[in-house]
Amino acid sequence: MYSLCRSLFRLVKYAPKPLSHLLKTAKHRMLHKNWYAGNYMWFRREFGTWLIGRSDHLIDALLLDEPRTWNYVKKLVTGGEINSMLDIGAHIGGYCVVLGRKIPVVAIEPMPDTYMILNLNIKLNESDVEALRAAAYDGSNPTVRLSRSPLHSGADAITQDGTIEVRAYTVDELWKRFGPFDLIKIDVEGAETKVLRGLSENPSYLVIEVRPNTIAYIINSLKRKYRVLFLEKLLRAKGVWNMIFKSKN
Repeated sequence: MYSLCRSLFRLVKYAPKPLSHLLKTAKHRMLHKNWYAGNYMWFRREFGTWLIGRSDHLIDALLLDEPRTWNYVKKLVTGGEINSMLDIGAHIGGYCVVLGRKIPVVAIEPMPDTYMILNLNIKLNESDVEALRAAAYDGSNPTVRLSRSPLHSGADAITQDGTIEVRAYTVDELWKRFGPFDLIKIDVEGAETKVLRGLSENPSYLVIEVRPNTIAYIINSLKRKYRVLFLEKLLRAKGVWNMIFKSKN
């Protein structure tokens, strides 16, 4: 087994992509004796990246329902306007793993199985991403509980009666530990107001997924420091929008 793993290490250096990614995955399977098999597939992305995920991860992996937001953030990165990012609700890495090939990113993902896939994608792509299995919240509790969505993993959310408990940080705590950040992305399935209550810092850009019951609070709490650049309606979710803010300073 040891010699076989060493051979795989050598092959990875010279194999064409995505074959080298497949070899890395096989190596991971033999070394750690787990592999996300079955219905998993590969998704090709920008900057030479490939994401592995389940078939139900297709929209999140390729960001199919938010093309305008993705293209704008990508342009900020390639144009040198942002050089660091905090990705809250990173999922399997649709933003952070791809952008981590260009800038350092801190990724927050609370769900255990999604977090494992995220970590695998980070390793396979050698992205500059620091991933934490945790949640962002308002500081009222040291932990939060989450429930799985019956629809898809991108809709897993913080609930009082959730069965999955994780450590919760405020954005200010994450900023102090890993920051500063030029851009913060917040995709937390309805908990965006709680996350913002834990933010007193002033990043240059904010990308926030909002809902009808949170949009008024988001706009009112940010209007003194930020201006809205644009809104993008997400294609698969009724009444859900991405809002992109730019600091007035």
